[in-house]
Formats: sequence, C-alpha cells, structure tokens
Amino acid sequence: MRTFQHKVTINDIGGILVFALGAFVCLWHRTNSVMVILGFILIAVTLRAVDRAIHSSYTLTDDGELQIKTGRIGRPKSIQITQIKTVDKRPFAFRLGYYALLELNDNTAISIQPDNVDSFLATIRKKISKKDNIE
Repeated sequence: MRTFQHKVTINDIGGILVFALGAFVCLWHRTNSVMVILGFILIAVTLRAVDRAIHSSYTLTDDGELQIKTGRIGRPKSIQITQIKTVDKRPFAFRLGYYALLELNDNTAISIQPDNVDSFLATIRKKISKKDNIE
C-alpha cells in the first residue's frame, strides 16, 4: 500500500483566499440578510476548500485499488486498477504545475494532484503492468 498526499497549488490557495475575502465582505456589509446568508455559505465553501487542500490523499492498495479521499468531509472514491485505460501527466493553465489524468475504460476521466506526480505515475503504471501480466 502506498499513499500520496494532495499537492496544494497556487490555484488552491487563490481559491481559498477569494472565498474567504468574499465571506469577509459579505459579513462586513450585513445590512441585508441576503449578504449574511451568502457570507455563511462562503464560509462553508472556504472550509471545504481548506479541508480538500489539506486532507486529500490517494492510496494505491495491494489488492489493486486506487482510493481517492478528498478531505474529511468528501466521500472517498475507489477505482479498480483494471478499470484504468490510460495515465497521463498534464500541465495546469500557464504551466503552474502538473496533475495526473486517469482515463477509465468507460471513457470517463479523473484528474488528481498528487504531491509527487512522477512517482505516482511510475507506481500506478507498474501496478497496471503487473495486473496485465497476471491476467
């Protein structure tokens, strides 16, 4: 079993700051009840973004599963290694970093941001080739 942590990028930090600033402005101008409600909604969104940035992890298990945990609040997702068709390393906008794009057999795509993308890709490719050799 191998676990990779989520990489906190400048995009994550920027989103957290924008949501927090929006919540602050909405609660500062609390003359309207809609602004107060919007402020509390933005606080919840900010807390979810922080939770996702800090507590997300990707675990490759020994029994051929990729478990994606998106924070303590989010639901974990489990994918069989045999369902993965292709694995690519893609750049973010303006080449601010890289993420791994997993294309599944049912033509859906999942993007994940492990801290060490190259090591994650090498490990998952090794597990995929090991599963292909067994079958």
